[in-house]
Amino acid sequence: MDGAAATIGKGGAIHAARAPRLRAPWVDGAVAALVLGALAWGWATRRDEALDPHGWPGYLIGLAGTVMMLFAIGFSWRKRVAQGRVTVAWWYNAHVLLGLFGPVAVLVHARFAWGSINSSFGLAAMGLVVASGLVARYALGPARRKGRRWAEAWHYLHAPLCMVLVMAVIVHIYMAHAY
Repeated sequence: MDGAAATIGKGGAIHAARAPRLRAPWVDGAVAALVLGALAWGWATRRDEALDPHGWPGYLIGLAGTVMMLFAIGFSWRKRVAQGRVTVAWWYNAHVLLGLFGPVAVLVHARFAWGSINSSFGLAAMGLVVASGLVARYALGPARRKGRRWAEAWHYLHAPLCMVLVMAVIVHIYMAHAY
């Protein structure tokens, strides 16, 4: 294994032991600044007629946010099913970035307002998915290191919330075009 120490996991699988990688705090700060900047721009332009959700620019912003969130699901697929040249760590970073900027685009599309029941349900589901993702990003690692049992069950919350969000988006798109 290229000189790396090895550990034996469940079922006798051999895993290469890796040194823990530290996150650079400035990266999280830069991403937070970009997200907050995009939110501020969206808030400032929420009444702009050019960004009306029923017009092309507003529609495309919502579509871009939806596509970003769909690609974020690729991390789960890559982690469990696929093999490939792109590492799981790369997919995780893409998952985090797309999982932040996709919802920002959807909020801009929604003009930061609750609309119909189905769009409000979708916004609420999206908020819960983002909140559970932020908990995972900042609280899950320390909780696992301390042996907290809830940390092992966390994905039983995040994954179903993602599926609820996908269904809410499908209903929203159908209702927006049907009526």
